[in-house]
Amino acid sequence: MLFKNSGDKIITPNFLALFGAVFLMFTAIDFYIPVLPFYVIDVGGDEASVGLLMGLFTFCSIVLRPFQGRDLNRSGKKRLLIMGMALYASAGLGLLFLPSLPLLYFFRAVQGFGWGAFLLTFNTLTLDLAPPEKRGEAVGLMGIAPPLSLAVAPLLSERLMITTAANYRLLFFMTLGAALLALLLGVLFRDPAGKNKMAERAPLFSRKVLVPSLIIFCMTFNLGSLLTFLPLFGESRDIHAVGYFFTIFAITTIFSRPLAGKLSDRLGRPRVFLPGLLIAAAAMVMIAFAHSALQLMLSAFVLGLGFGSAHSSVMAMAADRLAVLERGVGMATFTTAFDLGIVAGSVVLGFLLSLLGFTALFLLCALIMALPLFGFIIKYRTIFP
Repeated sequence: MLFKNSGDKIITPNFLALFGAVFLMFTAIDFYIPVLPFYVIDVGGDEASVGLLMGLFTFCSIVLRPFQGRDLNRSGKKRLLIMGMALYASAGLGLLFLPSLPLLYFFRAVQGFGWGAFLLTFNTLTLDLAPPEKRGEAVGLMGIAPPLSLAVAPLLSERLMITTAANYRLLFFMTLGAALLALLLGVLFRDPAGKNKMAERAPLFSRKVLVPSLIIFCMTFNLGSLLTFLPLFGESRDIHAVGYFFTIFAITTIFSRPLAGKLSDRLGRPRVFLPGLLIAAAAMVMIAFAHSALQLMLSAFVLGLGFGSAHSSVMAMAADRLAVLERGVGMATFTTAFDLGIVAGSVVLGFLLSLLGFTALFLLCALIMALPLFGFIIKYRTIFP
């Protein structure tokens, strides 16, 4: 509890403590991206098993989240933040010393429970720390942390897997270390709101964020397919640059998110996220037809530009619709939709992969990414409502 919030400033020691915890926790999850698909296959699984593992992790991360969002103001956000990080780290310790396919499913399920609590609380706390007139900018700045991790962790993990001949214990140890460092920063963070035991019990679902939640679902449906299957896609086309894909995607997102958030404060949310969705859909088409490292890297740049622009403004649009005491349940609804998209993109596309192949699979992803854009055009007769 060393850091306090300060007036109308966005960048404060308390904000930086949360930013550091978010970066390290995302590092702990992104480090698995190039590793887990091959680990599952090495211990006897197949492509469907890879998709099911991602789906199990995400399902466990969302199953309790509506209840956590409902009670967040009463129980305290920092308490849930710490609990989530501690649960993730403890399951990582199990992965380190008990490597097998059945136990991998068990420990990833436990990590899913911890990740769900963390994801809900850090998003809600970001809104609590943000000055109202700078909400989009604050969301964009905090949004740098996940892609900053994505720029570093998968590439480092991929290099280590190659140079250490797939030393999974070393790789799992590094993810555990990142989670423990995040936990330390979480202890230092000060919840600006604290507990409110007199707060009324909220509903489990927020109708106010239904539209932003549907949009984010369409976006992360595609993200789930990339996180799960891009390593296998690269191997199938002899493209040994998947780690660099995530690095370029992340670096582009780092620059696009804060800029898009600030622009959405001035221009309005739809004027930023709708063009972003169109750009991201174009990137999925580019991935579908990529047959070289250069083509894949270019698609990563375009995807980062579109996804980063859309994400910040969509989340800010959700926050605009919520009063302070509604943020717990509202962010629970929004982040649940975020993860449900990943579940669908991992499990459903995992089963469709053998029927469609990678080209048709990513073209389908492009169509799903563009669905909110079509919906706005049909409703408002224009791309800029």
